[in-house]
Order: sequence, then C-alpha cells, then structure tokens
Amino acid sequence: MNPRQRRGILLMIVAALGGIAVFATVVSYVNTLNSELGSYRTALRLTQDVQPYQEITPDMLEEYEVPARFFDPETFIGGFDEITEEAGRLPVASSALREGELLQRSMVIAAPDLAEGEREIAIMVDAETGVAGKVGRQSRVDVYATFNAGEGQPQPCAYRVLTNIEILDIGDVGSTIDETTGDTDSVVPVTFRLTPDQALNLTYAEAFASSLRLAAVSPKGAGDPGGAEFCAADQLDQIQAQSDAPAEAESGEQTEQPEQTEGS
Repeated sequence: MNPRQRRGILLMIVAALGGIAVFATVVSYVNTLNSELGSYRTALRLTQDVQPYQEITPDMLEEYEVPARFFDPETFIGGFDEITEEAGRLPVASSALREGELLQRSMVIAAPDLAEGEREIAIMVDAETGVAGKVGRQSRVDVYATFNAGEGQPQPCAYRVLTNIEILDIGDVGSTIDETTGDTDSVVPVTFRLTPDQALNLTYAEAFASSLRLAAVSPKGAGDPGGAEFCAADQLDQIQAQSDAPAEAESGEQTEQPEQTEGS
C-alpha cells in the first residue's frame, strides 16, 4: 500500500468518525428537545378568516399538535365540543380572527340572545375616556355624545344620546389613527342591545359626534338621568350664576349692617 492509498483510507476513517459524531449530536439534540417539550396536545387552528360575531363551525377548524408544555387548557381549546360548552349557545367570534391562529377561549362568545324586534349593534369607543375598564357584559350605561359648533350646530353641545341601555359584549382593545392629528388612539368595540330607533340614534352619534362616552348606571337603579343636553350657553349661565352669588351675599350683608346699627 503506497502512501497515497494510506492517506485516502485515513481520510475515509476520519470522515466516517465525523459522520458518526454528527449523527450522535443530532440524536442527542432531538432527545433533549423531546425531554424538554414532553408530549403533545391537540389544539384547534383556524383554516379561514372569521369576521366578528360570525358563527364558528367545525369546517373552519383543523386539529394542530402543540407541545404539552405550551398548551394551557385554560387558554386554548382542544375540541369543538368545548366551544359549544363554553359558549352555552351558538358560538360566534368575539373579534376579527385570522387564518392560522390557534383558537383561544377568549375568541369565542355566545351569540346574543335577542328578543323579537331587538337589534345588536357595535361601535368603537375610546378605551380610556369612553370605557376606562369600568363596564362589562350586561352592564347598563347611558351614552353621551359631544358635537362641535358647525353646520346645523350653532354652539358646542353635549347630549345624552341613549339612557339605561344594556351592553352585550366588550371586545379587545385595538388602535386607530386619528386622521386629523395622526396620533394613535386606543379603542374598544362595545356591543349593545337596542331597539331599531335606538340603533339609528347611536349610529348617527358615532358618525358625527366628536366624542362618545359611556356612563355606568348604578345596579340599584337608573334614577333621574337629568337633562338631555348641555351647551356652551348653559355653561356660561352657570359660571355667571356662580360669580353673581358671592356678590349678592356680600350686598345683603352690607344692607343688614346699618339696620343693626340703628337698633343699637
């Protein structure tokens, strides 16, 4: 065997040892992953986009295996039967869902149980000033809208648009870009149970009001909601009345002082 052949054999032996080492490393890595991940659990993955409040059906879902260590049974849904049990009624999407997302319990709600003649309508409300985390499902609220002075509106006014209405659901907080300032605002979809006339009133307010706010109604009763509107002129009248009150009181004291002096 000449030196060239010996070198060839030696290189083949080194290559074989290297291949064995690589194979052992891969096997060790796979075993390490399996020990870390453990067994697998079945989750449900969306096969198509789902619009808010659209019914979720079995043909929209497929089974998807995920490592058991990453599967939280309180978060993810493992079977379609769990959806119907969780919702209690017809399951619908709580917000816009995208294809490929793993279905979570918070993504599924029961379809509204509306009576004959009722309407379900959702509007976007400022998450901080409009809701502020103080209201939830089945809360009763008053809806207030503010309108700036402009065409058909001689002065800025605030109106109570709707009184003591029920919230069916509150969605997840999202964001929108203000077309005027370019700032990003946090908004949340709020769904109401309304009559057709109330739905029309709320739709107008959302489209043209400069802001919308929700006022939570006490569980003990709505009581007297007060006036239905408050405008700039009313604010000026109140300020004037408050400034006149101390002056009238001071004038009354000065009038009484001479009478006390004469009596003495």
